[in-house]
Amino acid sequence: MPLAPLDPPLPQSRDRSPWLVCALVAIGICTLAAALVAVLVPGVRPVLLHEDGIIEMASVVCLAMAALGAGSATAIWGFRLPLLLAGLIAFAELLDEISFGSRIFGFQPPALYGGGELDGFHDLLILVYRLLRDVNPALGWAWAGLILVASLGIMLFVLSQLRNGIRDKRSWLTDHVLIFLHIGFIGLAQVIDVATTSSALSAVEEAFEFNASLALVFYIAQQVHRAWTESR
Repeated sequence: MPLAPLDPPLPQSRDRSPWLVCALVAIGICTLAAALVAVLVPGVRPVLLHEDGIIEMASVVCLAMAALGAGSATAIWGFRLPLLLAGLIAFAELLDEISFGSRIFGFQPPALYGGGELDGFHDLLILVYRLLRDVNPALGWAWAGLILVASLGIMLFVLSQLRNGIRDKRSWLTDHVLIFLHIGFIGLAQVIDVATTSSALSAVEEAFEFNASLALVFYIAQQVHRAWTESR
């Protein structure tokens, strides 16, 4: 009779790459659909891509769903750090996306150094850029470049985790790779917001922000599914 091993095998973490694949497919479909509508129906572009347009409102809906989903899951299954952090991120970005309700309630946000209004967390990145630019233009571009390099690095990390999932190299990072995808998209959007004033690139910024909100929705859905599975 063969002897039993002295130590039981360590449990393998479940492969979470399907969640990442589903999120990337959804992001790709939505981005392609928006691009086709913008190209084929030029009259819809202002409603689709501009401030308070369809894509921005879709981001608001996704962030609201993410915040409510995380809050509901916490109320049902108790404290779970990933859900709590993701819910707080969603809520903070929701407030940022609606300018903390300034247009809803009619109050006037404080002025932002260099022009505009301080009506969101992302404006702090713009403030740093403008302060550094006024000291030395190279410092301003270095700040924008730092955000860009960090964002691209995060996106490359996400792709590496997708490759690991396909090759069945499971890691605990795969459980949380969608939050990195979210941060990567947010970073790319902020590079555009910080360093450019192009209306065409502003449309790309809105698309990146919507992609980020979709990634966050999928991450919270993944964590909710995990909580539900473990509670059975």
